Amino acid sequence: MEIYPMPIPASVTFNIPDMTCNACVRAITQAVHRLDSVAEVSADLAAKHVTVRSANPMDFARAIEDAGFSPVAAD
Repeated sequence: MEIYPMPIPASVTFNIPDMTCNACVRAITQAVHRLDSVAEVSADLAAKHVTVRSANPMDFARAIEDAGFSPVAAD
Protein backbone atom coordinates (compact mmCIF):
# COMPACT_ATOMS: atom_id res chain seq x y z
CA MET A 1 0.00 0.00 0.00
CA GLU A 2 1.38 3.38 -0.98
CA ILE A 3 0.91 6.34 1.29
CA TYR A 4 0.53 9.68 -0.42
CA PRO A 5 1.35 12.80 1.56
CA MET A 6 -1.48 15.19 2.24
CA PRO A 7 -1.06 18.61 0.61
CA ILE A 8 0.23 21.19 3.06
CA PRO A 9 -2.54 23.63 3.84
CA ALA A 10 -1.89 27.22 2.82
CA SER A 11 -3.55 30.27 4.31
CA VAL A 12 -5.13 33.13 2.45
CA THR A 13 -6.96 36.12 3.86
CA PHE A 14 -9.84 37.83 2.13
CA ASN A 15 -11.20 41.26 3.00
CA ILE A 16 -14.99 41.13 2.94
CA PRO A 17 -16.20 44.75 2.97
CA ASP A 18 -19.86 43.72 2.84
CA MET A 19 -19.62 41.40 5.89
CA THR A 20 -21.55 43.57 8.33
CA CYS A 21 -23.14 41.29 10.93
CA ASN A 22 -22.97 37.92 12.68
CA ALA A 23 -25.41 36.44 10.16
CA CYS A 24 -22.91 37.36 7.42
CA VAL A 25 -20.12 35.64 9.35
CA ARG A 26 -22.28 32.51 9.69
CA ALA A 27 -23.23 32.50 6.01
CA ILE A 28 -19.61 32.83 4.90
CA THR A 29 -18.18 30.24 7.28
CA GLN A 30 -20.94 27.74 6.42
CA ALA A 31 -20.33 28.24 2.69
CA VAL A 32 -16.60 27.69 3.13
CA HIS A 33 -17.04 24.65 5.38
CA ARG A 34 -19.08 22.95 2.65
CA LEU A 35 -15.93 22.56 0.56
CA ASP A 36 -13.96 19.35 1.01
CA SER A 37 -10.49 20.84 1.23
CA VAL A 38 -11.12 23.15 4.20
CA ALA A 39 -8.70 22.77 7.08
CA GLU A 40 -9.74 25.88 8.98
CA VAL A 41 -11.70 29.09 8.51
CA SER A 42 -11.85 32.07 10.82
CA ALA A 43 -13.80 35.27 10.39
CA ASP A 44 -13.18 38.60 12.09
CA LEU A 45 -16.27 40.78 11.84
CA ALA A 46 -14.59 43.88 13.28
CA ALA A 47 -11.72 43.70 10.78
CA LYS A 48 -14.05 42.48 8.01
CA HIS A 49 -11.79 39.66 6.93
CA VAL A 50 -11.84 35.89 6.63
CA THR A 51 -8.76 33.67 6.77
CA VAL A 52 -8.95 30.26 5.15
CA ARG A 53 -6.44 27.44 5.54
CA SER A 54 -6.71 24.85 2.81
CA ALA A 55 -4.75 22.83 0.29
CA ASN A 56 -6.44 24.98 -2.37
CA PRO A 57 -7.51 28.27 -0.74
CA MET A 58 -8.55 30.06 -3.91
CA ASP A 59 -11.59 27.75 -4.16
CA PHE A 60 -12.93 29.68 -1.21
CA ALA A 61 -13.22 32.97 -3.07
CA ARG A 62 -15.84 31.34 -5.28
CA ALA A 63 -17.70 29.90 -2.26
CA ILE A 64 -17.76 33.34 -0.63
CA GLU A 65 -19.06 34.92 -3.85
CA ASP A 66 -21.71 32.20 -4.14
CA ALA A 67 -22.83 33.12 -0.59
CA GLY A 68 -23.48 36.65 -1.87
CA PHE A 69 -20.37 38.46 -0.65
CA SER A 70 -17.47 40.24 -2.36
CA PRO A 71 -14.10 38.78 -1.33
CA VAL A 72 -10.99 40.81 -2.05
CA ALA A 73 -7.62 39.09 -1.56
CA ALA A 74 -5.74 40.86 1.21
CA ASP A 75 -2.15 41.96 0.68
